[in-house]
Amino acid sequence: MGAVRLYFTYILFLYILFNSQVLAMWPIPQSWSIGSETLKVFPSFDINCANIETSEELTQQIFEGAKNRVKEFLTDENYVSPNVHFETPENSLTLHSLTIEITGDKSSKLDLGIDESYELMIPCTNDKNDKPLIAHLKAATIFGVLHGLNTFTQLLYSNEEKNGLFLPFAPHNISDYPRFPHRGLLLDTARNYYPVNDLLKMLDVMSWNKFNVFHWHVVDAQSWPVKSEVYPELSEKGAYDPETMIYTKQDIKTIVEYAHHRGIRVIPEFDMPGHTFAISYSMPEIITCPDVQPNWNDFAAAPPSGQINPVLPATYEFLNNLIPEMTSWFPDKFYHAGGDEVVMNCWNTTDSVIDYLKEHPNDTSESLLGMFINELHSIVRKSGKTPITWQEMVVEHNLPLPKDVIVQVWTTQEIIKNVTERGYKVITGSADFWYLDCGHGGWVGDNPNGNSWCDPFKHWQRIYSYNPTMNLTKEEAKLVIGGEALLWSEQADPTNFESKLWPRASSAAEILWSGNYDESGNLRTTKEALPRLNDWRFRMVARGIKAEPLQPLWCVKNPGRY
Repeated sequence: MGAVRLYFTYILFLYILFNSQVLAMWPIPQSWSIGSETLKVFPSFDINCANIETSEELTQQIFEGAKNRVKEFLTDENYVSPNVHFETPENSLTLHSLTIEITGDKSSKLDLGIDESYELMIPCTNDKNDKPLIAHLKAATIFGVLHGLNTFTQLLYSNEEKNGLFLPFAPHNISDYPRFPHRGLLLDTARNYYPVNDLLKMLDVMSWNKFNVFHWHVVDAQSWPVKSEVYPELSEKGAYDPETMIYTKQDIKTIVEYAHHRGIRVIPEFDMPGHTFAISYSMPEIITCPDVQPNWNDFAAAPPSGQINPVLPATYEFLNNLIPEMTSWFPDKFYHAGGDEVVMNCWNTTDSVIDYLKEHPNDTSESLLGMFINELHSIVRKSGKTPITWQEMVVEHNLPLPKDVIVQVWTTQEIIKNVTERGYKVITGSADFWYLDCGHGGWVGDNPNGNSWCDPFKHWQRIYSYNPTMNLTKEEAKLVIGGEALLWSEQADPTNFESKLWPRASSAAEILWSGNYDESGNLRTTKEALPRLNDWRFRMVARGIKAEPLQPLWCVKNPGRY
C-alpha cells in the first residue's frame, strides 16, 4: 500500500513539474496574486486617466505617449509565448478598459527618489454582469503609471492560432515598488559611436525593464563625439567623423526628452582628468603624455594615453567654459565628473608639472589631483549640479570630498564597504558581476591567450546572483542608492550591442527593482527566474530587440525538465 501511495505521489510530482505554468513577469513585482481565468482584450481597449487634464502639460504629454505605446502593443504585438500556456474558452469575458488614477504629485518632475510605486488590479468578474469589466491602475506619480503600464503589457498574450489577444490568469492584484531609487545602465559612446536612433531604441528597452537612469559615458580618450558650441573644434578634430558621428545640442535634447517621457533620467559623464587624449586633437597644450608609444601602459590604463594638465591656467579656463555649457544641456541634478584611472606617471614626466612642483615644494602630484578635482567639482556645483565621481578619488587618492558627492564603485564589495564606512552614498556596478563587456577577449596588444583583465564572461546567472548590499551593516546599506549594469564599447557597436545588453542587463534590472529577496524574505533564485527571463527574452525579440538566447528552444518549451 505504501509503495502504491509513493508511486502516485511521484506521478503527481511529475505532473506538477512538467505542467506547471510559467508566471512570466520581468522584473517580478513585489506582491502579485493571480487566478485562473482568461480574459479577452480587443484593440478597442480603452485607457483613461482620471483628472489628467488638471496636471501640468508635460505630465499630460507623458501620459498620452505611454497610452499610445500600449495601444500599439495591443494592435501590433500578438506575442505567442513558448512557455506560457493557457486556456481560451469561447465564453471568456472581455476586459473593456483600464482606468488610471494618480494619487499624489501630478507634476512631471523626475528626480532621484521620486515615488515610482503602483498598484494594478485586473478583475475577472463583475458585481453586475451587465457592466463592462474594468482594470484599475493607481500610482502616486506619472512615473509610477509608466511602470504600471509596462507591467500591464507583459500580461498580454496571443495564442498559437493568433486569433486574438488574451490576458490569462485573472484576476491579478499587483502591488509594486522599486528596491533601489537609482537603477542605471551605462553605455560608452566614445570607444565606438552609436547613432541617435539606436540610443532611443535602447531607452525603450530600458523602460520596459524599469531602468530609470541612462548613465551616458559620452566622451573618452578615443573620441569626442559631442559638438560643443563653445569649443566646436573638439568634435571637428576629435570625433571619428565630424559630420556623421557626433551628437549635437539638438540630438542631446531629443535623447533627454525621449528618456524623460519614459521615466528615465540622463546623467552625462565627461571623464576627467584621465581618459582625455581626444581633447589633444584640438587643444594639445592642455594634455599631458599624449599617445605615448609603445609603452603606453606606463602612462594610462588603456591606449591612447593622455591626461589634462592640472597646473596650467588654460586648463581652468577650458573647464570654466565647457562644464557650464555641457551641464546646461542635461537637466538632471547630477553630473558625473569621472575621476577613474589617473596615472601619476603621466604628470610626473611632464615638464610643466615638474617645473610647478619645483616652484611649489609643498605640493605633490597627489595634491595637484586634489586641486584639480576641487576646482572641477566647484564648477559643477556653480552650474547647479551635484558631482558623481568614480571610487578612486575617495579610496585610492583619499581626497576629502564633501559627503554629498556620490561615489560610483566599479570593483569589489570590499570597496563599497570602505566607501560607505566613510559616509558616502554609493552607486554600485561591480566589474566582477555587472560588466557586460567582459569575457570577449582582450582588445589591446598581441595576446595569443585571448583573455582580458575582467574575464570571465558575466553570464546572466552571475549577474542575478549579485547583492549590492552584501556584507554591509544596515546603516551602510542605506547609503547604497542603487547600481548600474555597464557596457564599455571597446568591442561593442551598433552591430552587436543589443545582444550584449539583453537579456543580461535585465538580470541587473530585476535585482535593482525587485531586490534579492521576495516579500517573505526568501532569496530569489536563478532556477525560479529562468523560465520568466526566457519568456521576457522572447517577448523582447518579438518587439524587435536582438536579445541573445539563454537556452536551446527545447529547454524553453519544457521548463523544469533539464
